[in-house]
Amino acid sequence: MGFWHRLEEVRDHGDVLRHPFYTRWSAGELSADELSVYSGQYRHAVVALAAASAGAARAAEPEVAAELWEHASEEADHVALWDGFVHAVGGSTSARALPETAACAETWGRTERPLLESLVALYVIEAAQPAIAEAKRVGLRDHYGIAEPSATAYFDVHVERDVEHAAAGRELIDARLGAADEDALLGAAESVLVANWRLLDGVQSA
Repeated sequence: MGFWHRLEEVRDHGDVLRHPFYTRWSAGELSADELSVYSGQYRHAVVALAAASAGAARAAEPEVAAELWEHASEEADHVALWDGFVHAVGGSTSARALPETAACAETWGRTERPLLESLVALYVIEAAQPAIAEAKRVGLRDHYGIAEPSATAYFDVHVERDVEHAAAGRELIDARLGAADEDALLGAAESVLVANWRLLDGVQSA
């Protein structure tokens, strides 16, 4: 069984669109308070993703560093887009992280990973984002009356942009697989997906 097939199995097993919080989002069952809390908590993950992208750029060879720094800069800019959603649902951009959120941010934002591990971790996050972002913005529009461009900009961007990011990440990973420890790479992928699931557990419990 090849690496990409195994990675898709990991991704499927950790698909957060099956998490009760997101199924309730899509069914229109979340309260305003739940959306508010979620917005402030997930912001920590958005910030961590930007940090991880910068970490990958720092670890990269000169011939790909510029591409990865451009990616990192884009992810840093996306924090402001997320804040538009936070403000729209009455959340706080300075919300203190719940324990599960803090653990997710630490896992996502880990900058000491080898480059290939970082690329795989980023890939599994970003490859999932188009479907997740689409489900979120449709739910916001259809069930919660939130459709202002400033509120949905983060999701609007990620529906399309992360298709490109994931494709670029896959090329970078393919070029480096060689004699890589695939089990370690799959472990890194699983860890970021589990951390995301547990973040949602924490938000739902709160």
